[in-house]
Amino acid sequence: MKKQLEMESRFSGKVKLELEINAYRDNNRIYIGLVEVGGEYPEHFADLTVNISAPCPDYCGYVDTNQCPELEGFIEKHGLGEFTGLMGGSGFCSYPLYLFNPEKLREAAPEDMEHFERTVMGITPDRVQEERRAL
Repeated sequence: MKKQLEMESRFSGKVKLELEINAYRDNNRIYIGLVEVGGEYPEHFADLTVNISAPCPDYCGYVDTNQCPELEGFIEKHGLGEFTGLMGGSGFCSYPLYLFNPEKLREAAPEDMEHFERTVMGITPDRVQEERRAL
């Protein structure tokens, strides 16, 4: 079951969101979308990440602050990741590169993360458990 997270949007006020985690088809980088769940039906709210051609390590993503400036505050409030200090550009826009916390993503969207890690990264739930015990 997905965890609901709150965000204060300058356009919509306080919204309840769930993460949608998948991979971009052209490069298998992590895609994170936000789905608003406070209304009658779930509805796409925003793309947290943007797919640009700049280098991007595992569990990292460029945050779409161009379309939704409050995303960095949302990430930090919920401990989803941290800013790497790097920026990537596309066209006239610059995007901050974030290293996402896999544990927090697994908490927020367990099925999505399991699917992403298994299909894209080759990580099974057993391996995740082993890594947790090693810490």
